[in-house]
Amino acid sequence: MPEATASGADAGGTARHREHKQGNQGRTYTVDQKAAVLRIRKCNATAFYDILGLETVRSTCTDSDIKKAYRKQSLLTHPDKNGHEHADEAFKMVSRAFGILGDKEKREKFDKYGTDPDSRFESARAQNPFSGFGSRQAAAAGGGGWDDEMSPEEMFARFFGGGGGPFGGGGGPFAFDTGPQFVFNFGGGPGIRVHQFGGGRPRARPREAQGQPEREPFGLQTLLGLLPILLFFILPLISSIFSGGSSSTPATPRMVFDTPQAPYTEGRTTPNLNIKYFVVPADVASYSKSKLSQLDRTAEINLVRHLRNECENELLYKRQLRENAMGWFYQDPEKMAVADAYKMPSCDRLEKMGVSR
Repeated sequence: MPEATASGADAGGTARHREHKQGNQGRTYTVDQKAAVLRIRKCNATAFYDILGLETVRSTCTDSDIKKAYRKQSLLTHPDKNGHEHADEAFKMVSRAFGILGDKEKREKFDKYGTDPDSRFESARAQNPFSGFGSRQAAAAGGGGWDDEMSPEEMFARFFGGGGGPFGGGGGPFAFDTGPQFVFNFGGGPGIRVHQFGGGRPRARPREAQGQPEREPFGLQTLLGLLPILLFFILPLISSIFSGGSSSTPATPRMVFDTPQAPYTEGRTTPNLNIKYFVVPADVASYSKSKLSQLDRTAEINLVRHLRNECENELLYKRQLRENAMGWFYQDPEKMAVADAYKMPSCDRLEKMGVSR
């Protein structure tokens, strides 16, 4: 009976692995290529600096040094160039090491804890609200603009400018950019994520590069959004400055009521309650008839307001006297008599004028 074939899901899941194996079938390799494969396979899986040949300078190597090391080791171990039977495995280890050291956040975590930042232990640490706060802040300050899943082959092509990727510079299949513009982040899943750091704005994903509208400059958007608020607060301030902070209506002259007192000698009478009041003659010498009528109404309003305020104070004071006379256990007749005899002239005057309190 013929043997059953593998399922479609299994065939799809191993497609990329077969691409690596098929690339080095029947190929030869140099002494340097063999030595590189053997050296890398002897390294611990998380000895990322050692894998890239940077162990001796791990504390001083820059992003550019890490890129150069990846360039060198990936060219030596790439299965399409190296026919050694373990070149595929070494190439993956190089890619994994670059994915950690080429990402600022992951490199900081690796230098701090000495473990794989994408391991389950590190994932649990990241979920702890009290752990890694400083690292998350650092990542937010220099975070990548976009990421995309890709295989080691696709990453290699983009890094060296092949296939028209974002790293291409027209310099052939091995053109290499040593600037600090980009780093890679090879995630813990089956694919590889690439992050963009620095630059004026992040590149769009290849599948979103077409048909996506240009964004307006951030400064212009912010200014347009804040314009109504600025107008709301600034216009009154400008009006106050140009007006000099003063009212166009002249201040009401000072006055006394009922009886004249020098220099308040010019008498007038309010229109409704017929209350006599007196002002300084010089203060109203230039007033027209309408202004004098307005002054009469203002004087009446001011007196009623003053009497109501005084009456309220008198009522509060009399209530306090009565409460003191009541005492805790018995009433004090003398204090109660004082409270009852307390005069409230402002309240009495309002009552005589027929004005409510």
